[in-house]
Amino acid sequence: MRQIILFSFLSISLQFLSQFSQIDVQSYKIDLTVNDSNDTILVKEKIVFDYNDFTKSVSFNLSSIDKSGKGMLIQKVLQGKNELAFSHVKNVLTIKDFRVNTNKNIEIEVQFKGVPIDGLVIGKNKFGSRTFFGDNWPNRAQNWFACNDHPSDKATIEYVVTAPSKYEVVANGQLLSKKINKKSVVYHYQSKVVLPTKVMVVGIANLSEKQSGTVSGIPIYSAVYPENEKGAFYDFDLAPSILQFFVDYIAPYEYEKLTNVQSTTRFGGMENAGCIFYDENSITGTRSSELLLAHEIVHQWFGNSASEKDWSHLWLSEGFATYLTNFYIQKTKGNKAFQAQMEKDRSKVIAFSKRYNHAVVDTNYTDVMDLLNANSYQKGGWVLHMLRYELGDSLFQQSIRTYYQKFRLSNADTKDFEQVVESVANRKLDWFFKQWLYVGGHPLLKIDSEIDKEILTLTIEQKNQLFLFPINIEIEFTDGQKQIEQIEVFKNVTTITRMYSKEIQRITIDPNVELLYEKVK
Repeated sequence: MRQIILFSFLSISLQFLSQFSQIDVQSYKIDLTVNDSNDTILVKEKIVFDYNDFTKSVSFNLSSIDKSGKGMLIQKVLQGKNELAFSHVKNVLTIKDFRVNTNKNIEIEVQFKGVPIDGLVIGKNKFGSRTFFGDNWPNRAQNWFACNDHPSDKATIEYVVTAPSKYEVVANGQLLSKKINKKSVVYHYQSKVVLPTKVMVVGIANLSEKQSGTVSGIPIYSAVYPENEKGAFYDFDLAPSILQFFVDYIAPYEYEKLTNVQSTTRFGGMENAGCIFYDENSITGTRSSELLLAHEIVHQWFGNSASEKDWSHLWLSEGFATYLTNFYIQKTKGNKAFQAQMEKDRSKVIAFSKRYNHAVVDTNYTDVMDLLNANSYQKGGWVLHMLRYELGDSLFQQSIRTYYQKFRLSNADTKDFEQVVESVANRKLDWFFKQWLYVGGHPLLKIDSEIDKEILTLTIEQKNQLFLFPINIEIEFTDGQKQIEQIEVFKNVTTITRMYSKEIQRITIDPNVELLYEKVK
């Protein structure tokens, strides 16, 4: 996710963040019917799951009817031909009389209907046309289908979508069939790649679609509103080169295709697996959304395939997407543009810390939306930036690739990433991860310098907790030549005196923008 563009969202409190560890969903098949007469959806859903703990009930997240009358009304739950008793209270569907002889590949069918409270956004786009767009992050999938709505439980997904014949349908996975009837159209999509529910998605709208290219045999499509298709296709035609860039740097792409979709939802960009949604107003025909595309495409590896085990490790998605987008800037726009972006990100981290001085790995949140902040994005990105300079480019890339290969199509937490990096680097780095990720804040440095012709005296005083870091100083001499000195800071006060062979004109602290710090008086 690049940014939130709407702010009238529902609060997602911890009581709704249920993770049902007793079940492990293997697959969902959602038979979804929508219409233009009202916002009621009809769903027949088959769920295949493993039952890991017979001492606990079989339960799924599914929004129940709220005070406004929105929510899902369950009509029946079936196991084969047998109708099962159930309860549906406080957004939890519990199977009452469930009986099994095995714990593997158990299948049930849930039939329900209702008006989605959220998750499947039904409304009109900026051109006045009716649209239906899935918008699941972080745990809003439960508002339109029954699921274990947590990133740790990944499953394959299949959709059979019936809609009025004027609509096109996009979704995760491969399009298996499209049947056009007199008044309706039926699309059948299937993803054989396991996904977290947060990036399972369908989109139903009046869309123009074209293929933008192919990367390593993966087709890349654009799906846009017809009213601005020329400019929107121009914007999305950047996708093949961006995808190729990250395939080359990280690993092969996991999903059956990549479709970039102009949509009407909550976020500026939403990284749905193989079917990315972008806010309708971000597609301008000027290619101003290039970095947004890069950010969401990075998520196909980090966030979608290698996913965080729990929300407190969100930086493993958003920090990675932020920094690798900046890396893309460096390699395509040049070092000055890259450094300018890192400076901008550093300013955001500093400003945010004055309002909320918490660790990046933050377990104190009460609303997952609160984690969409500068700690998860820009500070997470800065941690990777400093790690890159700690390791060097080669070991950094090897660490990124090794981490991805180990946790692709799976889940990881910060400790998992740390262990991978330590293994690749063949040294302990617990000090690095602890100070940058598990403790709030960043170095507050009072820096005093004195130049006496060929002699430089520099004092660096840490005004908050002790951090360990190297900091580079650029010395410029009166003859115009420059050189870099690296100083290892591991005390509250560090003082150095250097004598050079020629007269010093000026010094610059952190000339290449490599350290997250704040200069104070």
